[in-house]
Amino acid sequence: MLEQYRAQLADARTEAANIRAEAQAEKTGMIEAARGEAAAAAATVTERAQAQIEAERSQAMTTLRRDVSELALTLAGKVVGESLTDDARARASVDRFIADLENEAANK
Repeated sequence: MLEQYRAQLADARTEAANIRAEAQAEKTGMIEAARGEAAAAAATVTERAQAQIEAERSQAMTTLRRDVSELALTLAGKVVGESLTDDARARASVDRFIADLENEAANK
């Protein structure tokens, strides 16, 4: 009977060790899955933020170009002594000048 008890105890210990090993493996799998989900969520948030930053940058550049163009035409009109804001050629010249400045800045 003592031998039977010892055998059952040994079996119970083996089964407990197997259960612990399975639980540890399951825990490791759950942690890895959670890490993967967190990394994917972080990547999505980062991607959205970068897209929003680029859209805002583009909008700011458009606004800046328009404002600089208007200021340049106003200043040129004061130098010349007449309004140049209605002249499409004057606007094209200012836009070309701004584009040239941007190209120079990009090449530096």
